[in-house]
Amino acid sequence: MEHTTEYAVHTGDRCTAMEVAGAALRQAGHRVESTGGTITATTGNRLLTILLGALVHPSREFRRYELSTTVTGTSTTLTLRHAHHVTAVSGGSIGAGRRRSAWQQVEATLERALRAAGVLTAPPR
Repeated sequence: MEHTTEYAVHTGDRCTAMEVAGAALRQAGHRVESTGGTITATTGNRLLTILLGALVHPSREFRRYELSTTVTGTSTTLTLRHAHHVTAVSGGSIGAGRRRSAWQQVEATLERALRAAGVLTAPPR
């Protein structure tokens, strides 16, 4: 399973890219917190996920992602990564499949939003 995805944007579009990403994550149902050059997006209920694992409905499973920026010259890289996955919430193969599916949905949501805003400089790596 992938753990990080990078998106390249022009440094001048860094703030716009973060705003677009935050709005896209909110629209997808995540609670979004922004601090400096980092966005933390969470969804679901952590306690239910720890207690019930794969028995929790996928829409209520706890997930947490972090989107951070790294400036290099004239370009900025936005890095999406999983944040704070505890082994107690894995839920075996069912949980792994759900996490993979949720990861792909978040990746696609961010890529669509960043492309629509016109801030991507190159395809995601």
